[in-house]
Formats: sequence, C-alpha cells, structure tokens
Amino acid sequence: MKQAFLITAYKDFEFLLDLATRLSKIGYVFIHIDKKSALHTSEHLEKLNALERCDAIATYEIVWGGYHHVQAMFDLLEKAVKNPDISYIHCITGEDYPVISLENMKLKYDDCKDIFLDYVEPEDLNEVVKKRFYYYNLFQDWNVKNSIVWQMQNFTVLLQKVMGIKRIGIGEFTHIYKGLFYISLPKDAAEYILDYCENHDEFLKDLKRCQIPEEFLFQTLFMNSEFSERIIKKELRFMNWEKGTGGSPAYLDEEDFDSIIQSGCTFARKFHPIYSKQLLKKIKEITE
Repeated sequence: MKQAFLITAYKDFEFLLDLATRLSKIGYVFIHIDKKSALHTSEHLEKLNALERCDAIATYEIVWGGYHHVQAMFDLLEKAVKNPDISYIHCITGEDYPVISLENMKLKYDDCKDIFLDYVEPEDLNEVVKKRFYYYNLFQDWNVKNSIVWQMQNFTVLLQKVMGIKRIGIGEFTHIYKGLFYISLPKDAAEYILDYCENHDEFLKDLKRCQIPEEFLFQTLFMNSEFSERIIKKELRFMNWEKGTGGSPAYLDEEDFDSIIQSGCTFARKFHPIYSKQLLKKIKEITE
C-alpha cells in the first residue's frame, strides 16, 4: 500500500516540482493549482503530470478563506480514495516539505489508522471565530483582504445582527470544532468525509456560508463521529507563528532547524526560495 499527498499550491513552481518529485518516490501526488496563479500554465501542468504517480489539475480560482479551497481539496480526496493502492493521505500546501526520510515516512504511515489533526474545543472558541459561522458570509469566493469587500462583509454581518439572524451551528452540528485544514488521515476516514458530505447537503450549504469554511470541516465532522476515538491531537506540520517574515505562519529559515528536528513533525511549513534555502539544504542532507 502507498500514501497519497494532496497539495494545494499557487506559487514557487520549482519548489513545488521538487516537492512532488520527492514525494512521488513513495506514493501518489495529487495537486490542485490555483487557476488564477502564475503556476497555471500548460507547461507547468505538463511537467508535473509527467512525473510518475503525479496528477495535477487547475480547476478553481482560490481566494483566502474561500469555499473554492474546500472544493479543490474534495476533488483531490476523491481522486485519492478511488485508488485501491492508497492507504493513507496527507493534506499539505505547496510550501510544505517532508522533514523525515522517505523510508521513515513509509514505516510510520503506510499502515497507519490514526487521524492527525489539531482542534479547538467548542467552549474555547472566541467570539471572532464564532462569528465565522454565526452569520452568513455572502462573499465566500471574493477576496476579503480587499478593504471594500471586507467592509461589505462587515456590513452584512451588522445587518444580520439587527435582523436577529444568527445560526447556532453547521448542518446538524451545534458542537463546532475549529482547526487547520492540513491534516493526515487513513483512507477510510477520507471516505467518511466524502460520503457524509455527499449525503448531507445541509451541512455543505451551511459550511459554504461560513467565513474560512475550511477551519470547521474536518474537525467538526470527525469530532462528532466515532472517528474521534482515532484522533491524535497533533498536526505533524512544524510551523513558526512567532516571527513575522512572510506572514503567519512565518517563512522558516536556518534558525528553525533544531526546533524542526526536535518537534517530531513529518512536514514543515512554510519554505521560501530565498529565506529558506540553507534550511532546505540542511534538511535534505539528513533525510536523503
């Protein structure tokens, strides 16, 4: 059996090609490229699809916090679960890189039954996060980082408050869990996600109208199911949220090397072609 690596990407093609080449040595690589990004060219897609066990597509234009990102991941999940040779799945970004050897990755995950994800309990969600599902987001695939769109969204939220509109959950769930989109899971857990969403339109309709819907998808479905017993509360992805280069999380550099190695993580995020050059070199030296 083999693993699958589901990658959503939008920049740094050479890094993405290196990542896909490396991971395709031990498993299948499924990539969605943001349709509006510079990576979306026939030449880039052809190079990726020329790799053994690599399938790259560019279906959706992705914006931060938009529902199209969820749809892109669903498309990749469907490709993975249809392959009888796949037993385990990792959801990562095009700025991630493995920080353990491929042999160790095979030993740890080829037959793994655990779900690795982090989550915030419903009682620990702050009001900013609760607003993301309390009120209907009418701009789910608009760029809310645009100040005008952000103001429009805030106005519609205010209007809903005045009108007394406030949702208590997503679909049938009132216990909402939040976490990062990038998780690792066995094939049967991925099949459960796809099957549930296919048979519960009300969940997807509510999810679509959340702000940053990806934050609630996996965590809410798994934590409200029997799969909760198989969850290990760990992301497997090293990230630095404390320093500022490149946003949040920050781009990693050579100073992060020791922390990455000591973290016990399988991947690290985010890598930059300049800031992370020496770090990537050191990681390759110990994982080849």
